[in-house]
Amino acid sequence: MIQRLILRWWYGLIHKSPLDFEMVQYWKHKEAVLAKLTKAEDGSIVMQMEGEKYPFPTFPRGHLLFGPLSKLKHEIKDQIFNDSWWALERGDSRDKVRERIKQILREGVKVRDTSSIAGQEYKAGEDLTEILKYEVLPRESMTPSVREIHRAWTRVAPERTFGIRDYLCLILQEDDGYRFRLSWLVKYFNPNSWFWRWFDPVELMSKALTMVEHAEVITDMKERVRLFKRILLLILEDKKIHDLFIKLVREIDWKKVALTKADAYYLRGKYFKADMDVVEY
Repeated sequence: MIQRLILRWWYGLIHKSPLDFEMVQYWKHKEAVLAKLTKAEDGSIVMQMEGEKYPFPTFPRGHLLFGPLSKLKHEIKDQIFNDSWWALERGDSRDKVRERIKQILREGVKVRDTSSIAGQEYKAGEDLTEILKYEVLPRESMTPSVREIHRAWTRVAPERTFGIRDYLCLILQEDDGYRFRLSWLVKYFNPNSWFWRWFDPVELMSKALTMVEHAEVITDMKERVRLFKRILLLILEDKKIHDLFIKLVREIDWKKVALTKADAYYLRGKYFKADMDVVEY
């Protein structure tokens, strides 16, 4: 926190702008570049892109990202977040809405309506876990931030079957948009640091998500963050879930989740104010 304040003062003094930070270049001039898939020293998968300073953490698999993973994210957003928002708006009790969410999580995310995405047919009632449970990478191949979340979750609440931990890790591993935002959030959410350890982690998460909302450029993304924040805080009102959340965030080594130089390098190429904490946009 103090370091960011000092940097903000210094960058303001020298009139540093967001354009002065290093960032991914290929999208400015090309639609695609050659990339080499390899492994980092820690065993995680990385992609060395032609002409770029840093390797890209992990290797997004297009057949997943635009296929079953896209369907999973759509169903989660609709069934857990959108439906819950509208249920609250029409006056349903918070307990009733929360119990419905818990039921979905217990039973697994299922396809609501028959549809087709990327040429693949999804039937109403189909369990998406059966499609995706074999796509989760081994922990040692995950990018370090996702690997740490998987490790901590397994320690706090080990699951014998494909569950919430695996949904989350799969989405974060394959979709850098979500992963980078979570890592950026660590600037404002590290309940184990000397500065924040005396604060309520739920309150810290609420404030951190507000900062993510401010950092978003596109209005639709700001609305998504507000949606996620409202429903997440609703879920955390459940005592058992709240206690597990506290154990999880205390177990995670947030320094391993925070943005790396490579993460920030690629995040700056997205519609996101990645350096909002130290420079004016």
